[in-house]
Amino acid sequence: MSDTPVVILVHGMGKHLPGEMTKDFVNSVNFNLNQISGHEAKKIDDLVKIVEINYDEFFDKVRKKMAEKAKPVADRLDAIRKITGLVSWGADLVQKITSLESKYNDDEFFYTHWLDVIFYTTLLGAKVRVDVAKKIAETIRDNAPENKIHIVAHSLGTAVVHDTLSQLFRGDFIANDDIPDLDLVTHRLKSVWMVANVSRMVNSFTDISNPYRSTVRPSPEGCMDYFRNVRHELDPFTRICQFDPKNDSNWVQRDFFESGYKNIETSAITKMNTHDFAEYIKNPKVSLPLLRQILRIIPSKQNSDEIFDSFRTASLAGAFDELKESFKDIKITDTGSLNSFLTIGKEFSKTVEKFRD
Repeated sequence: MSDTPVVILVHGMGKHLPGEMTKDFVNSVNFNLNQISGHEAKKIDDLVKIVEINYDEFFDKVRKKMAEKAKPVADRLDAIRKITGLVSWGADLVQKITSLESKYNDDEFFYTHWLDVIFYTTLLGAKVRVDVAKKIAETIRDNAPENKIHIVAHSLGTAVVHDTLSQLFRGDFIANDDIPDLDLVTHRLKSVWMVANVSRMVNSFTDISNPYRSTVRPSPEGCMDYFRNVRHELDPFTRICQFDPKNDSNWVQRDFFESGYKNIETSAITKMNTHDFAEYIKNPKVSLPLLRQILRIIPSKQNSDEIFDSFRTASLAGAFDELKESFKDIKITDTGSLNSFLTIGKEFSKTVEKFRD
């Protein structure tokens, strides 16, 4: 077996065709890789094995049925329940969706993006986690320990990955359930990259697993060696119940915090959608550490400076101040709720669309 690193990709909210996230990842990483001396003709997809986990098939069925707005909410939910094989939704979902539709009915993103988060909080989310858990476990068992395993997750995918890993590496064997059991030593991950991390926000209204208390951390009690948290200064979704552990030995001991955890905050804007996965990865502040972590590819100081200078030149002039001014009315709190997420989501999509016009 070769020692080729394995990169598992897990997408965020919104429609994602199979292979789409891989394409964005490859193009964005190669954009910087090909600027590194001696690597001008190399491709990340030739250097690593990429495994894309796409759970969109679950939510795509939801979106299509929920788009039939002429039908009552109860009828649409019942149709979704049948095609997804669920026994029930829970008593209050009809009332919740009806209320939300009356508020966000004119928001296209409600049906293409926000519904994913809503339904992740239901029993459908449990089916997603089981499916993702089996695929992650299979990839790890087929490749570790000879091949180092890295996970890159984006947006809602950070919550899916966190919740799934916390169950895969729970430490106590539970028989006769659908979640495989992995060992913290044998199946240990090399690194996890949480891009636009919303795991703590989503947990605030699912209470599945507290990101500050789970095994998803870089320590002997955790399931990885390195944890990279990536956020854009003007990505409002990362600021609700922001994941921001302190070096006070509460999350992990100080030595492991300093050696294993890094928060990467970006600010450059090349596209007004600051939540976009490809734009996150394209930023050398993200892709260069990623290349160093996964492949030990490290540009010289002069080469690195040239790459950053080139990226800054390509950034939209004045975009940061303009976007910051537009976001000033979006109220961000540390109190997580589905309603606060949807409100911010609506304002964010309106702001981004305004700049497209």
